[in-house]
Amino acid sequence: MMAAPIPVDEAERLADLRSLRVLDTEPEQRYDRIVKIAASVFETPIAYIALIDSERQWFKAKQGLCRVETDRSTSFCGHTINQDEPLVVPDALLDSRFSDNPMVTGDPHVRFYAGVPLKGPGGFNVATLCLADTEPREFSSQDLGILMSLAEIAERELRMVDVIEAQARLIDTQTKLVRTQERLNGELEEAARYVRSQLPAPMRDGPVRIDWRYEASSQVGGDAFGYHWLEDGRLAVYLLDVSGHGVGAALLSSSIHAAITRHTLARADFGEPASVIAALDAAFPMAGNDNKFFTCFYGVYDPSDGRLRYASAGHPPAFLFAPDGARTPLPATGSVAGIGLGASNPAEEVVVEAGSRLYFFSDGAFEIPSGANGELLMPTGLADLIETGESWSLDPIVASLRAKAGGSFADDFSIVKMRFV
Repeated sequence: MMAAPIPVDEAERLADLRSLRVLDTEPEQRYDRIVKIAASVFETPIAYIALIDSERQWFKAKQGLCRVETDRSTSFCGHTINQDEPLVVPDALLDSRFSDNPMVTGDPHVRFYAGVPLKGPGGFNVATLCLADTEPREFSSQDLGILMSLAEIAERELRMVDVIEAQARLIDTQTKLVRTQERLNGELEEAARYVRSQLPAPMRDGPVRIDWRYEASSQVGGDAFGYHWLEDGRLAVYLLDVSGHGVGAALLSSSIHAAITRHTLARADFGEPASVIAALDAAFPMAGNDNKFFTCFYGVYDPSDGRLRYASAGHPPAFLFAPDGARTPLPATGSVAGIGLGASNPAEEVVVEAGSRLYFFSDGAFEIPSGANGELLMPTGLADLIETGESWSLDPIVASLRAKAGGSFADDFSIVKMRFV
């Protein structure tokens, strides 16, 4: 085994790492979300953000790993920080540097690895964004480009520490300015009322009955949803979730919502879900929207034959319940929108029986503690909870979720229920 070499500028690199003040801190959603997206996009069991300390690699965010840190000398990431380009190992057993590495021969049995170095504020490689698999795999140039885009987001978040601390001091100062704060609160409340006013009224009549519940985790949120009849008699339904919270996420969410509702999205066929997702991806790129991406479920239901055609840009799976209770998940058909891959997001189709129910929701509806060890509810857990309900009302479901969340939701919360008559 080739131990991870020590960079020649190790002292300066460690000083750059210490300046972040991130080592041994609590998990943060902004990093966890990046890791979750990476694992989902590339369908790998393991993804993580690792900070490379003097003798260890410590995981700021992780999926598929139990340990919080490992020895630096045996780490793949110790090699990655010694270069400015990504490190890709298609099959560790065929690579002399890693073939007898304990992480390959033992738990977690790594065969494939791809890592991108992340720089600190001083320009030194202090961390990595990585993927790992227990099976060998190829990694295309397009795959590498996507991983590097996610790494840019992770690196930007690492460098935001000083900005975040400065914002905290500013907020503390603003609490003393009572009049200014009251005016700000009034404006945010007005914005929140406007955002909510754009949501559609429940549908109580016709071949489809729709109800929903929505709560923003801050005064304004990044979730939006809607439904409307198309000229050919089909029903379009959608739900989107912009990354982050607050005013920035709400502004982008409102813009996307308006483009769909008013049919002003360029080059979009609103009766074809794949076309809508591709048009959204092109119209709202991360580069032009403060590096915010979004997930989106878009479906078109035809009452004449019961067909539901849908596309899902990295969105949590919707769940279709047949009249006999059988559950069918409608998983994502492609990656998140805003990163330039919308054109490769295909549509799927299911036939819906009369009496069926369809639920779709944002991740705030299931990223809720559900056990004594802090495990999250996750989509299947939410579907289990839905399955136990018998009434049309969503209130019992929301009440149960709020109780699990400790009284209030940490993320923007949206859930839409459709019943097909």
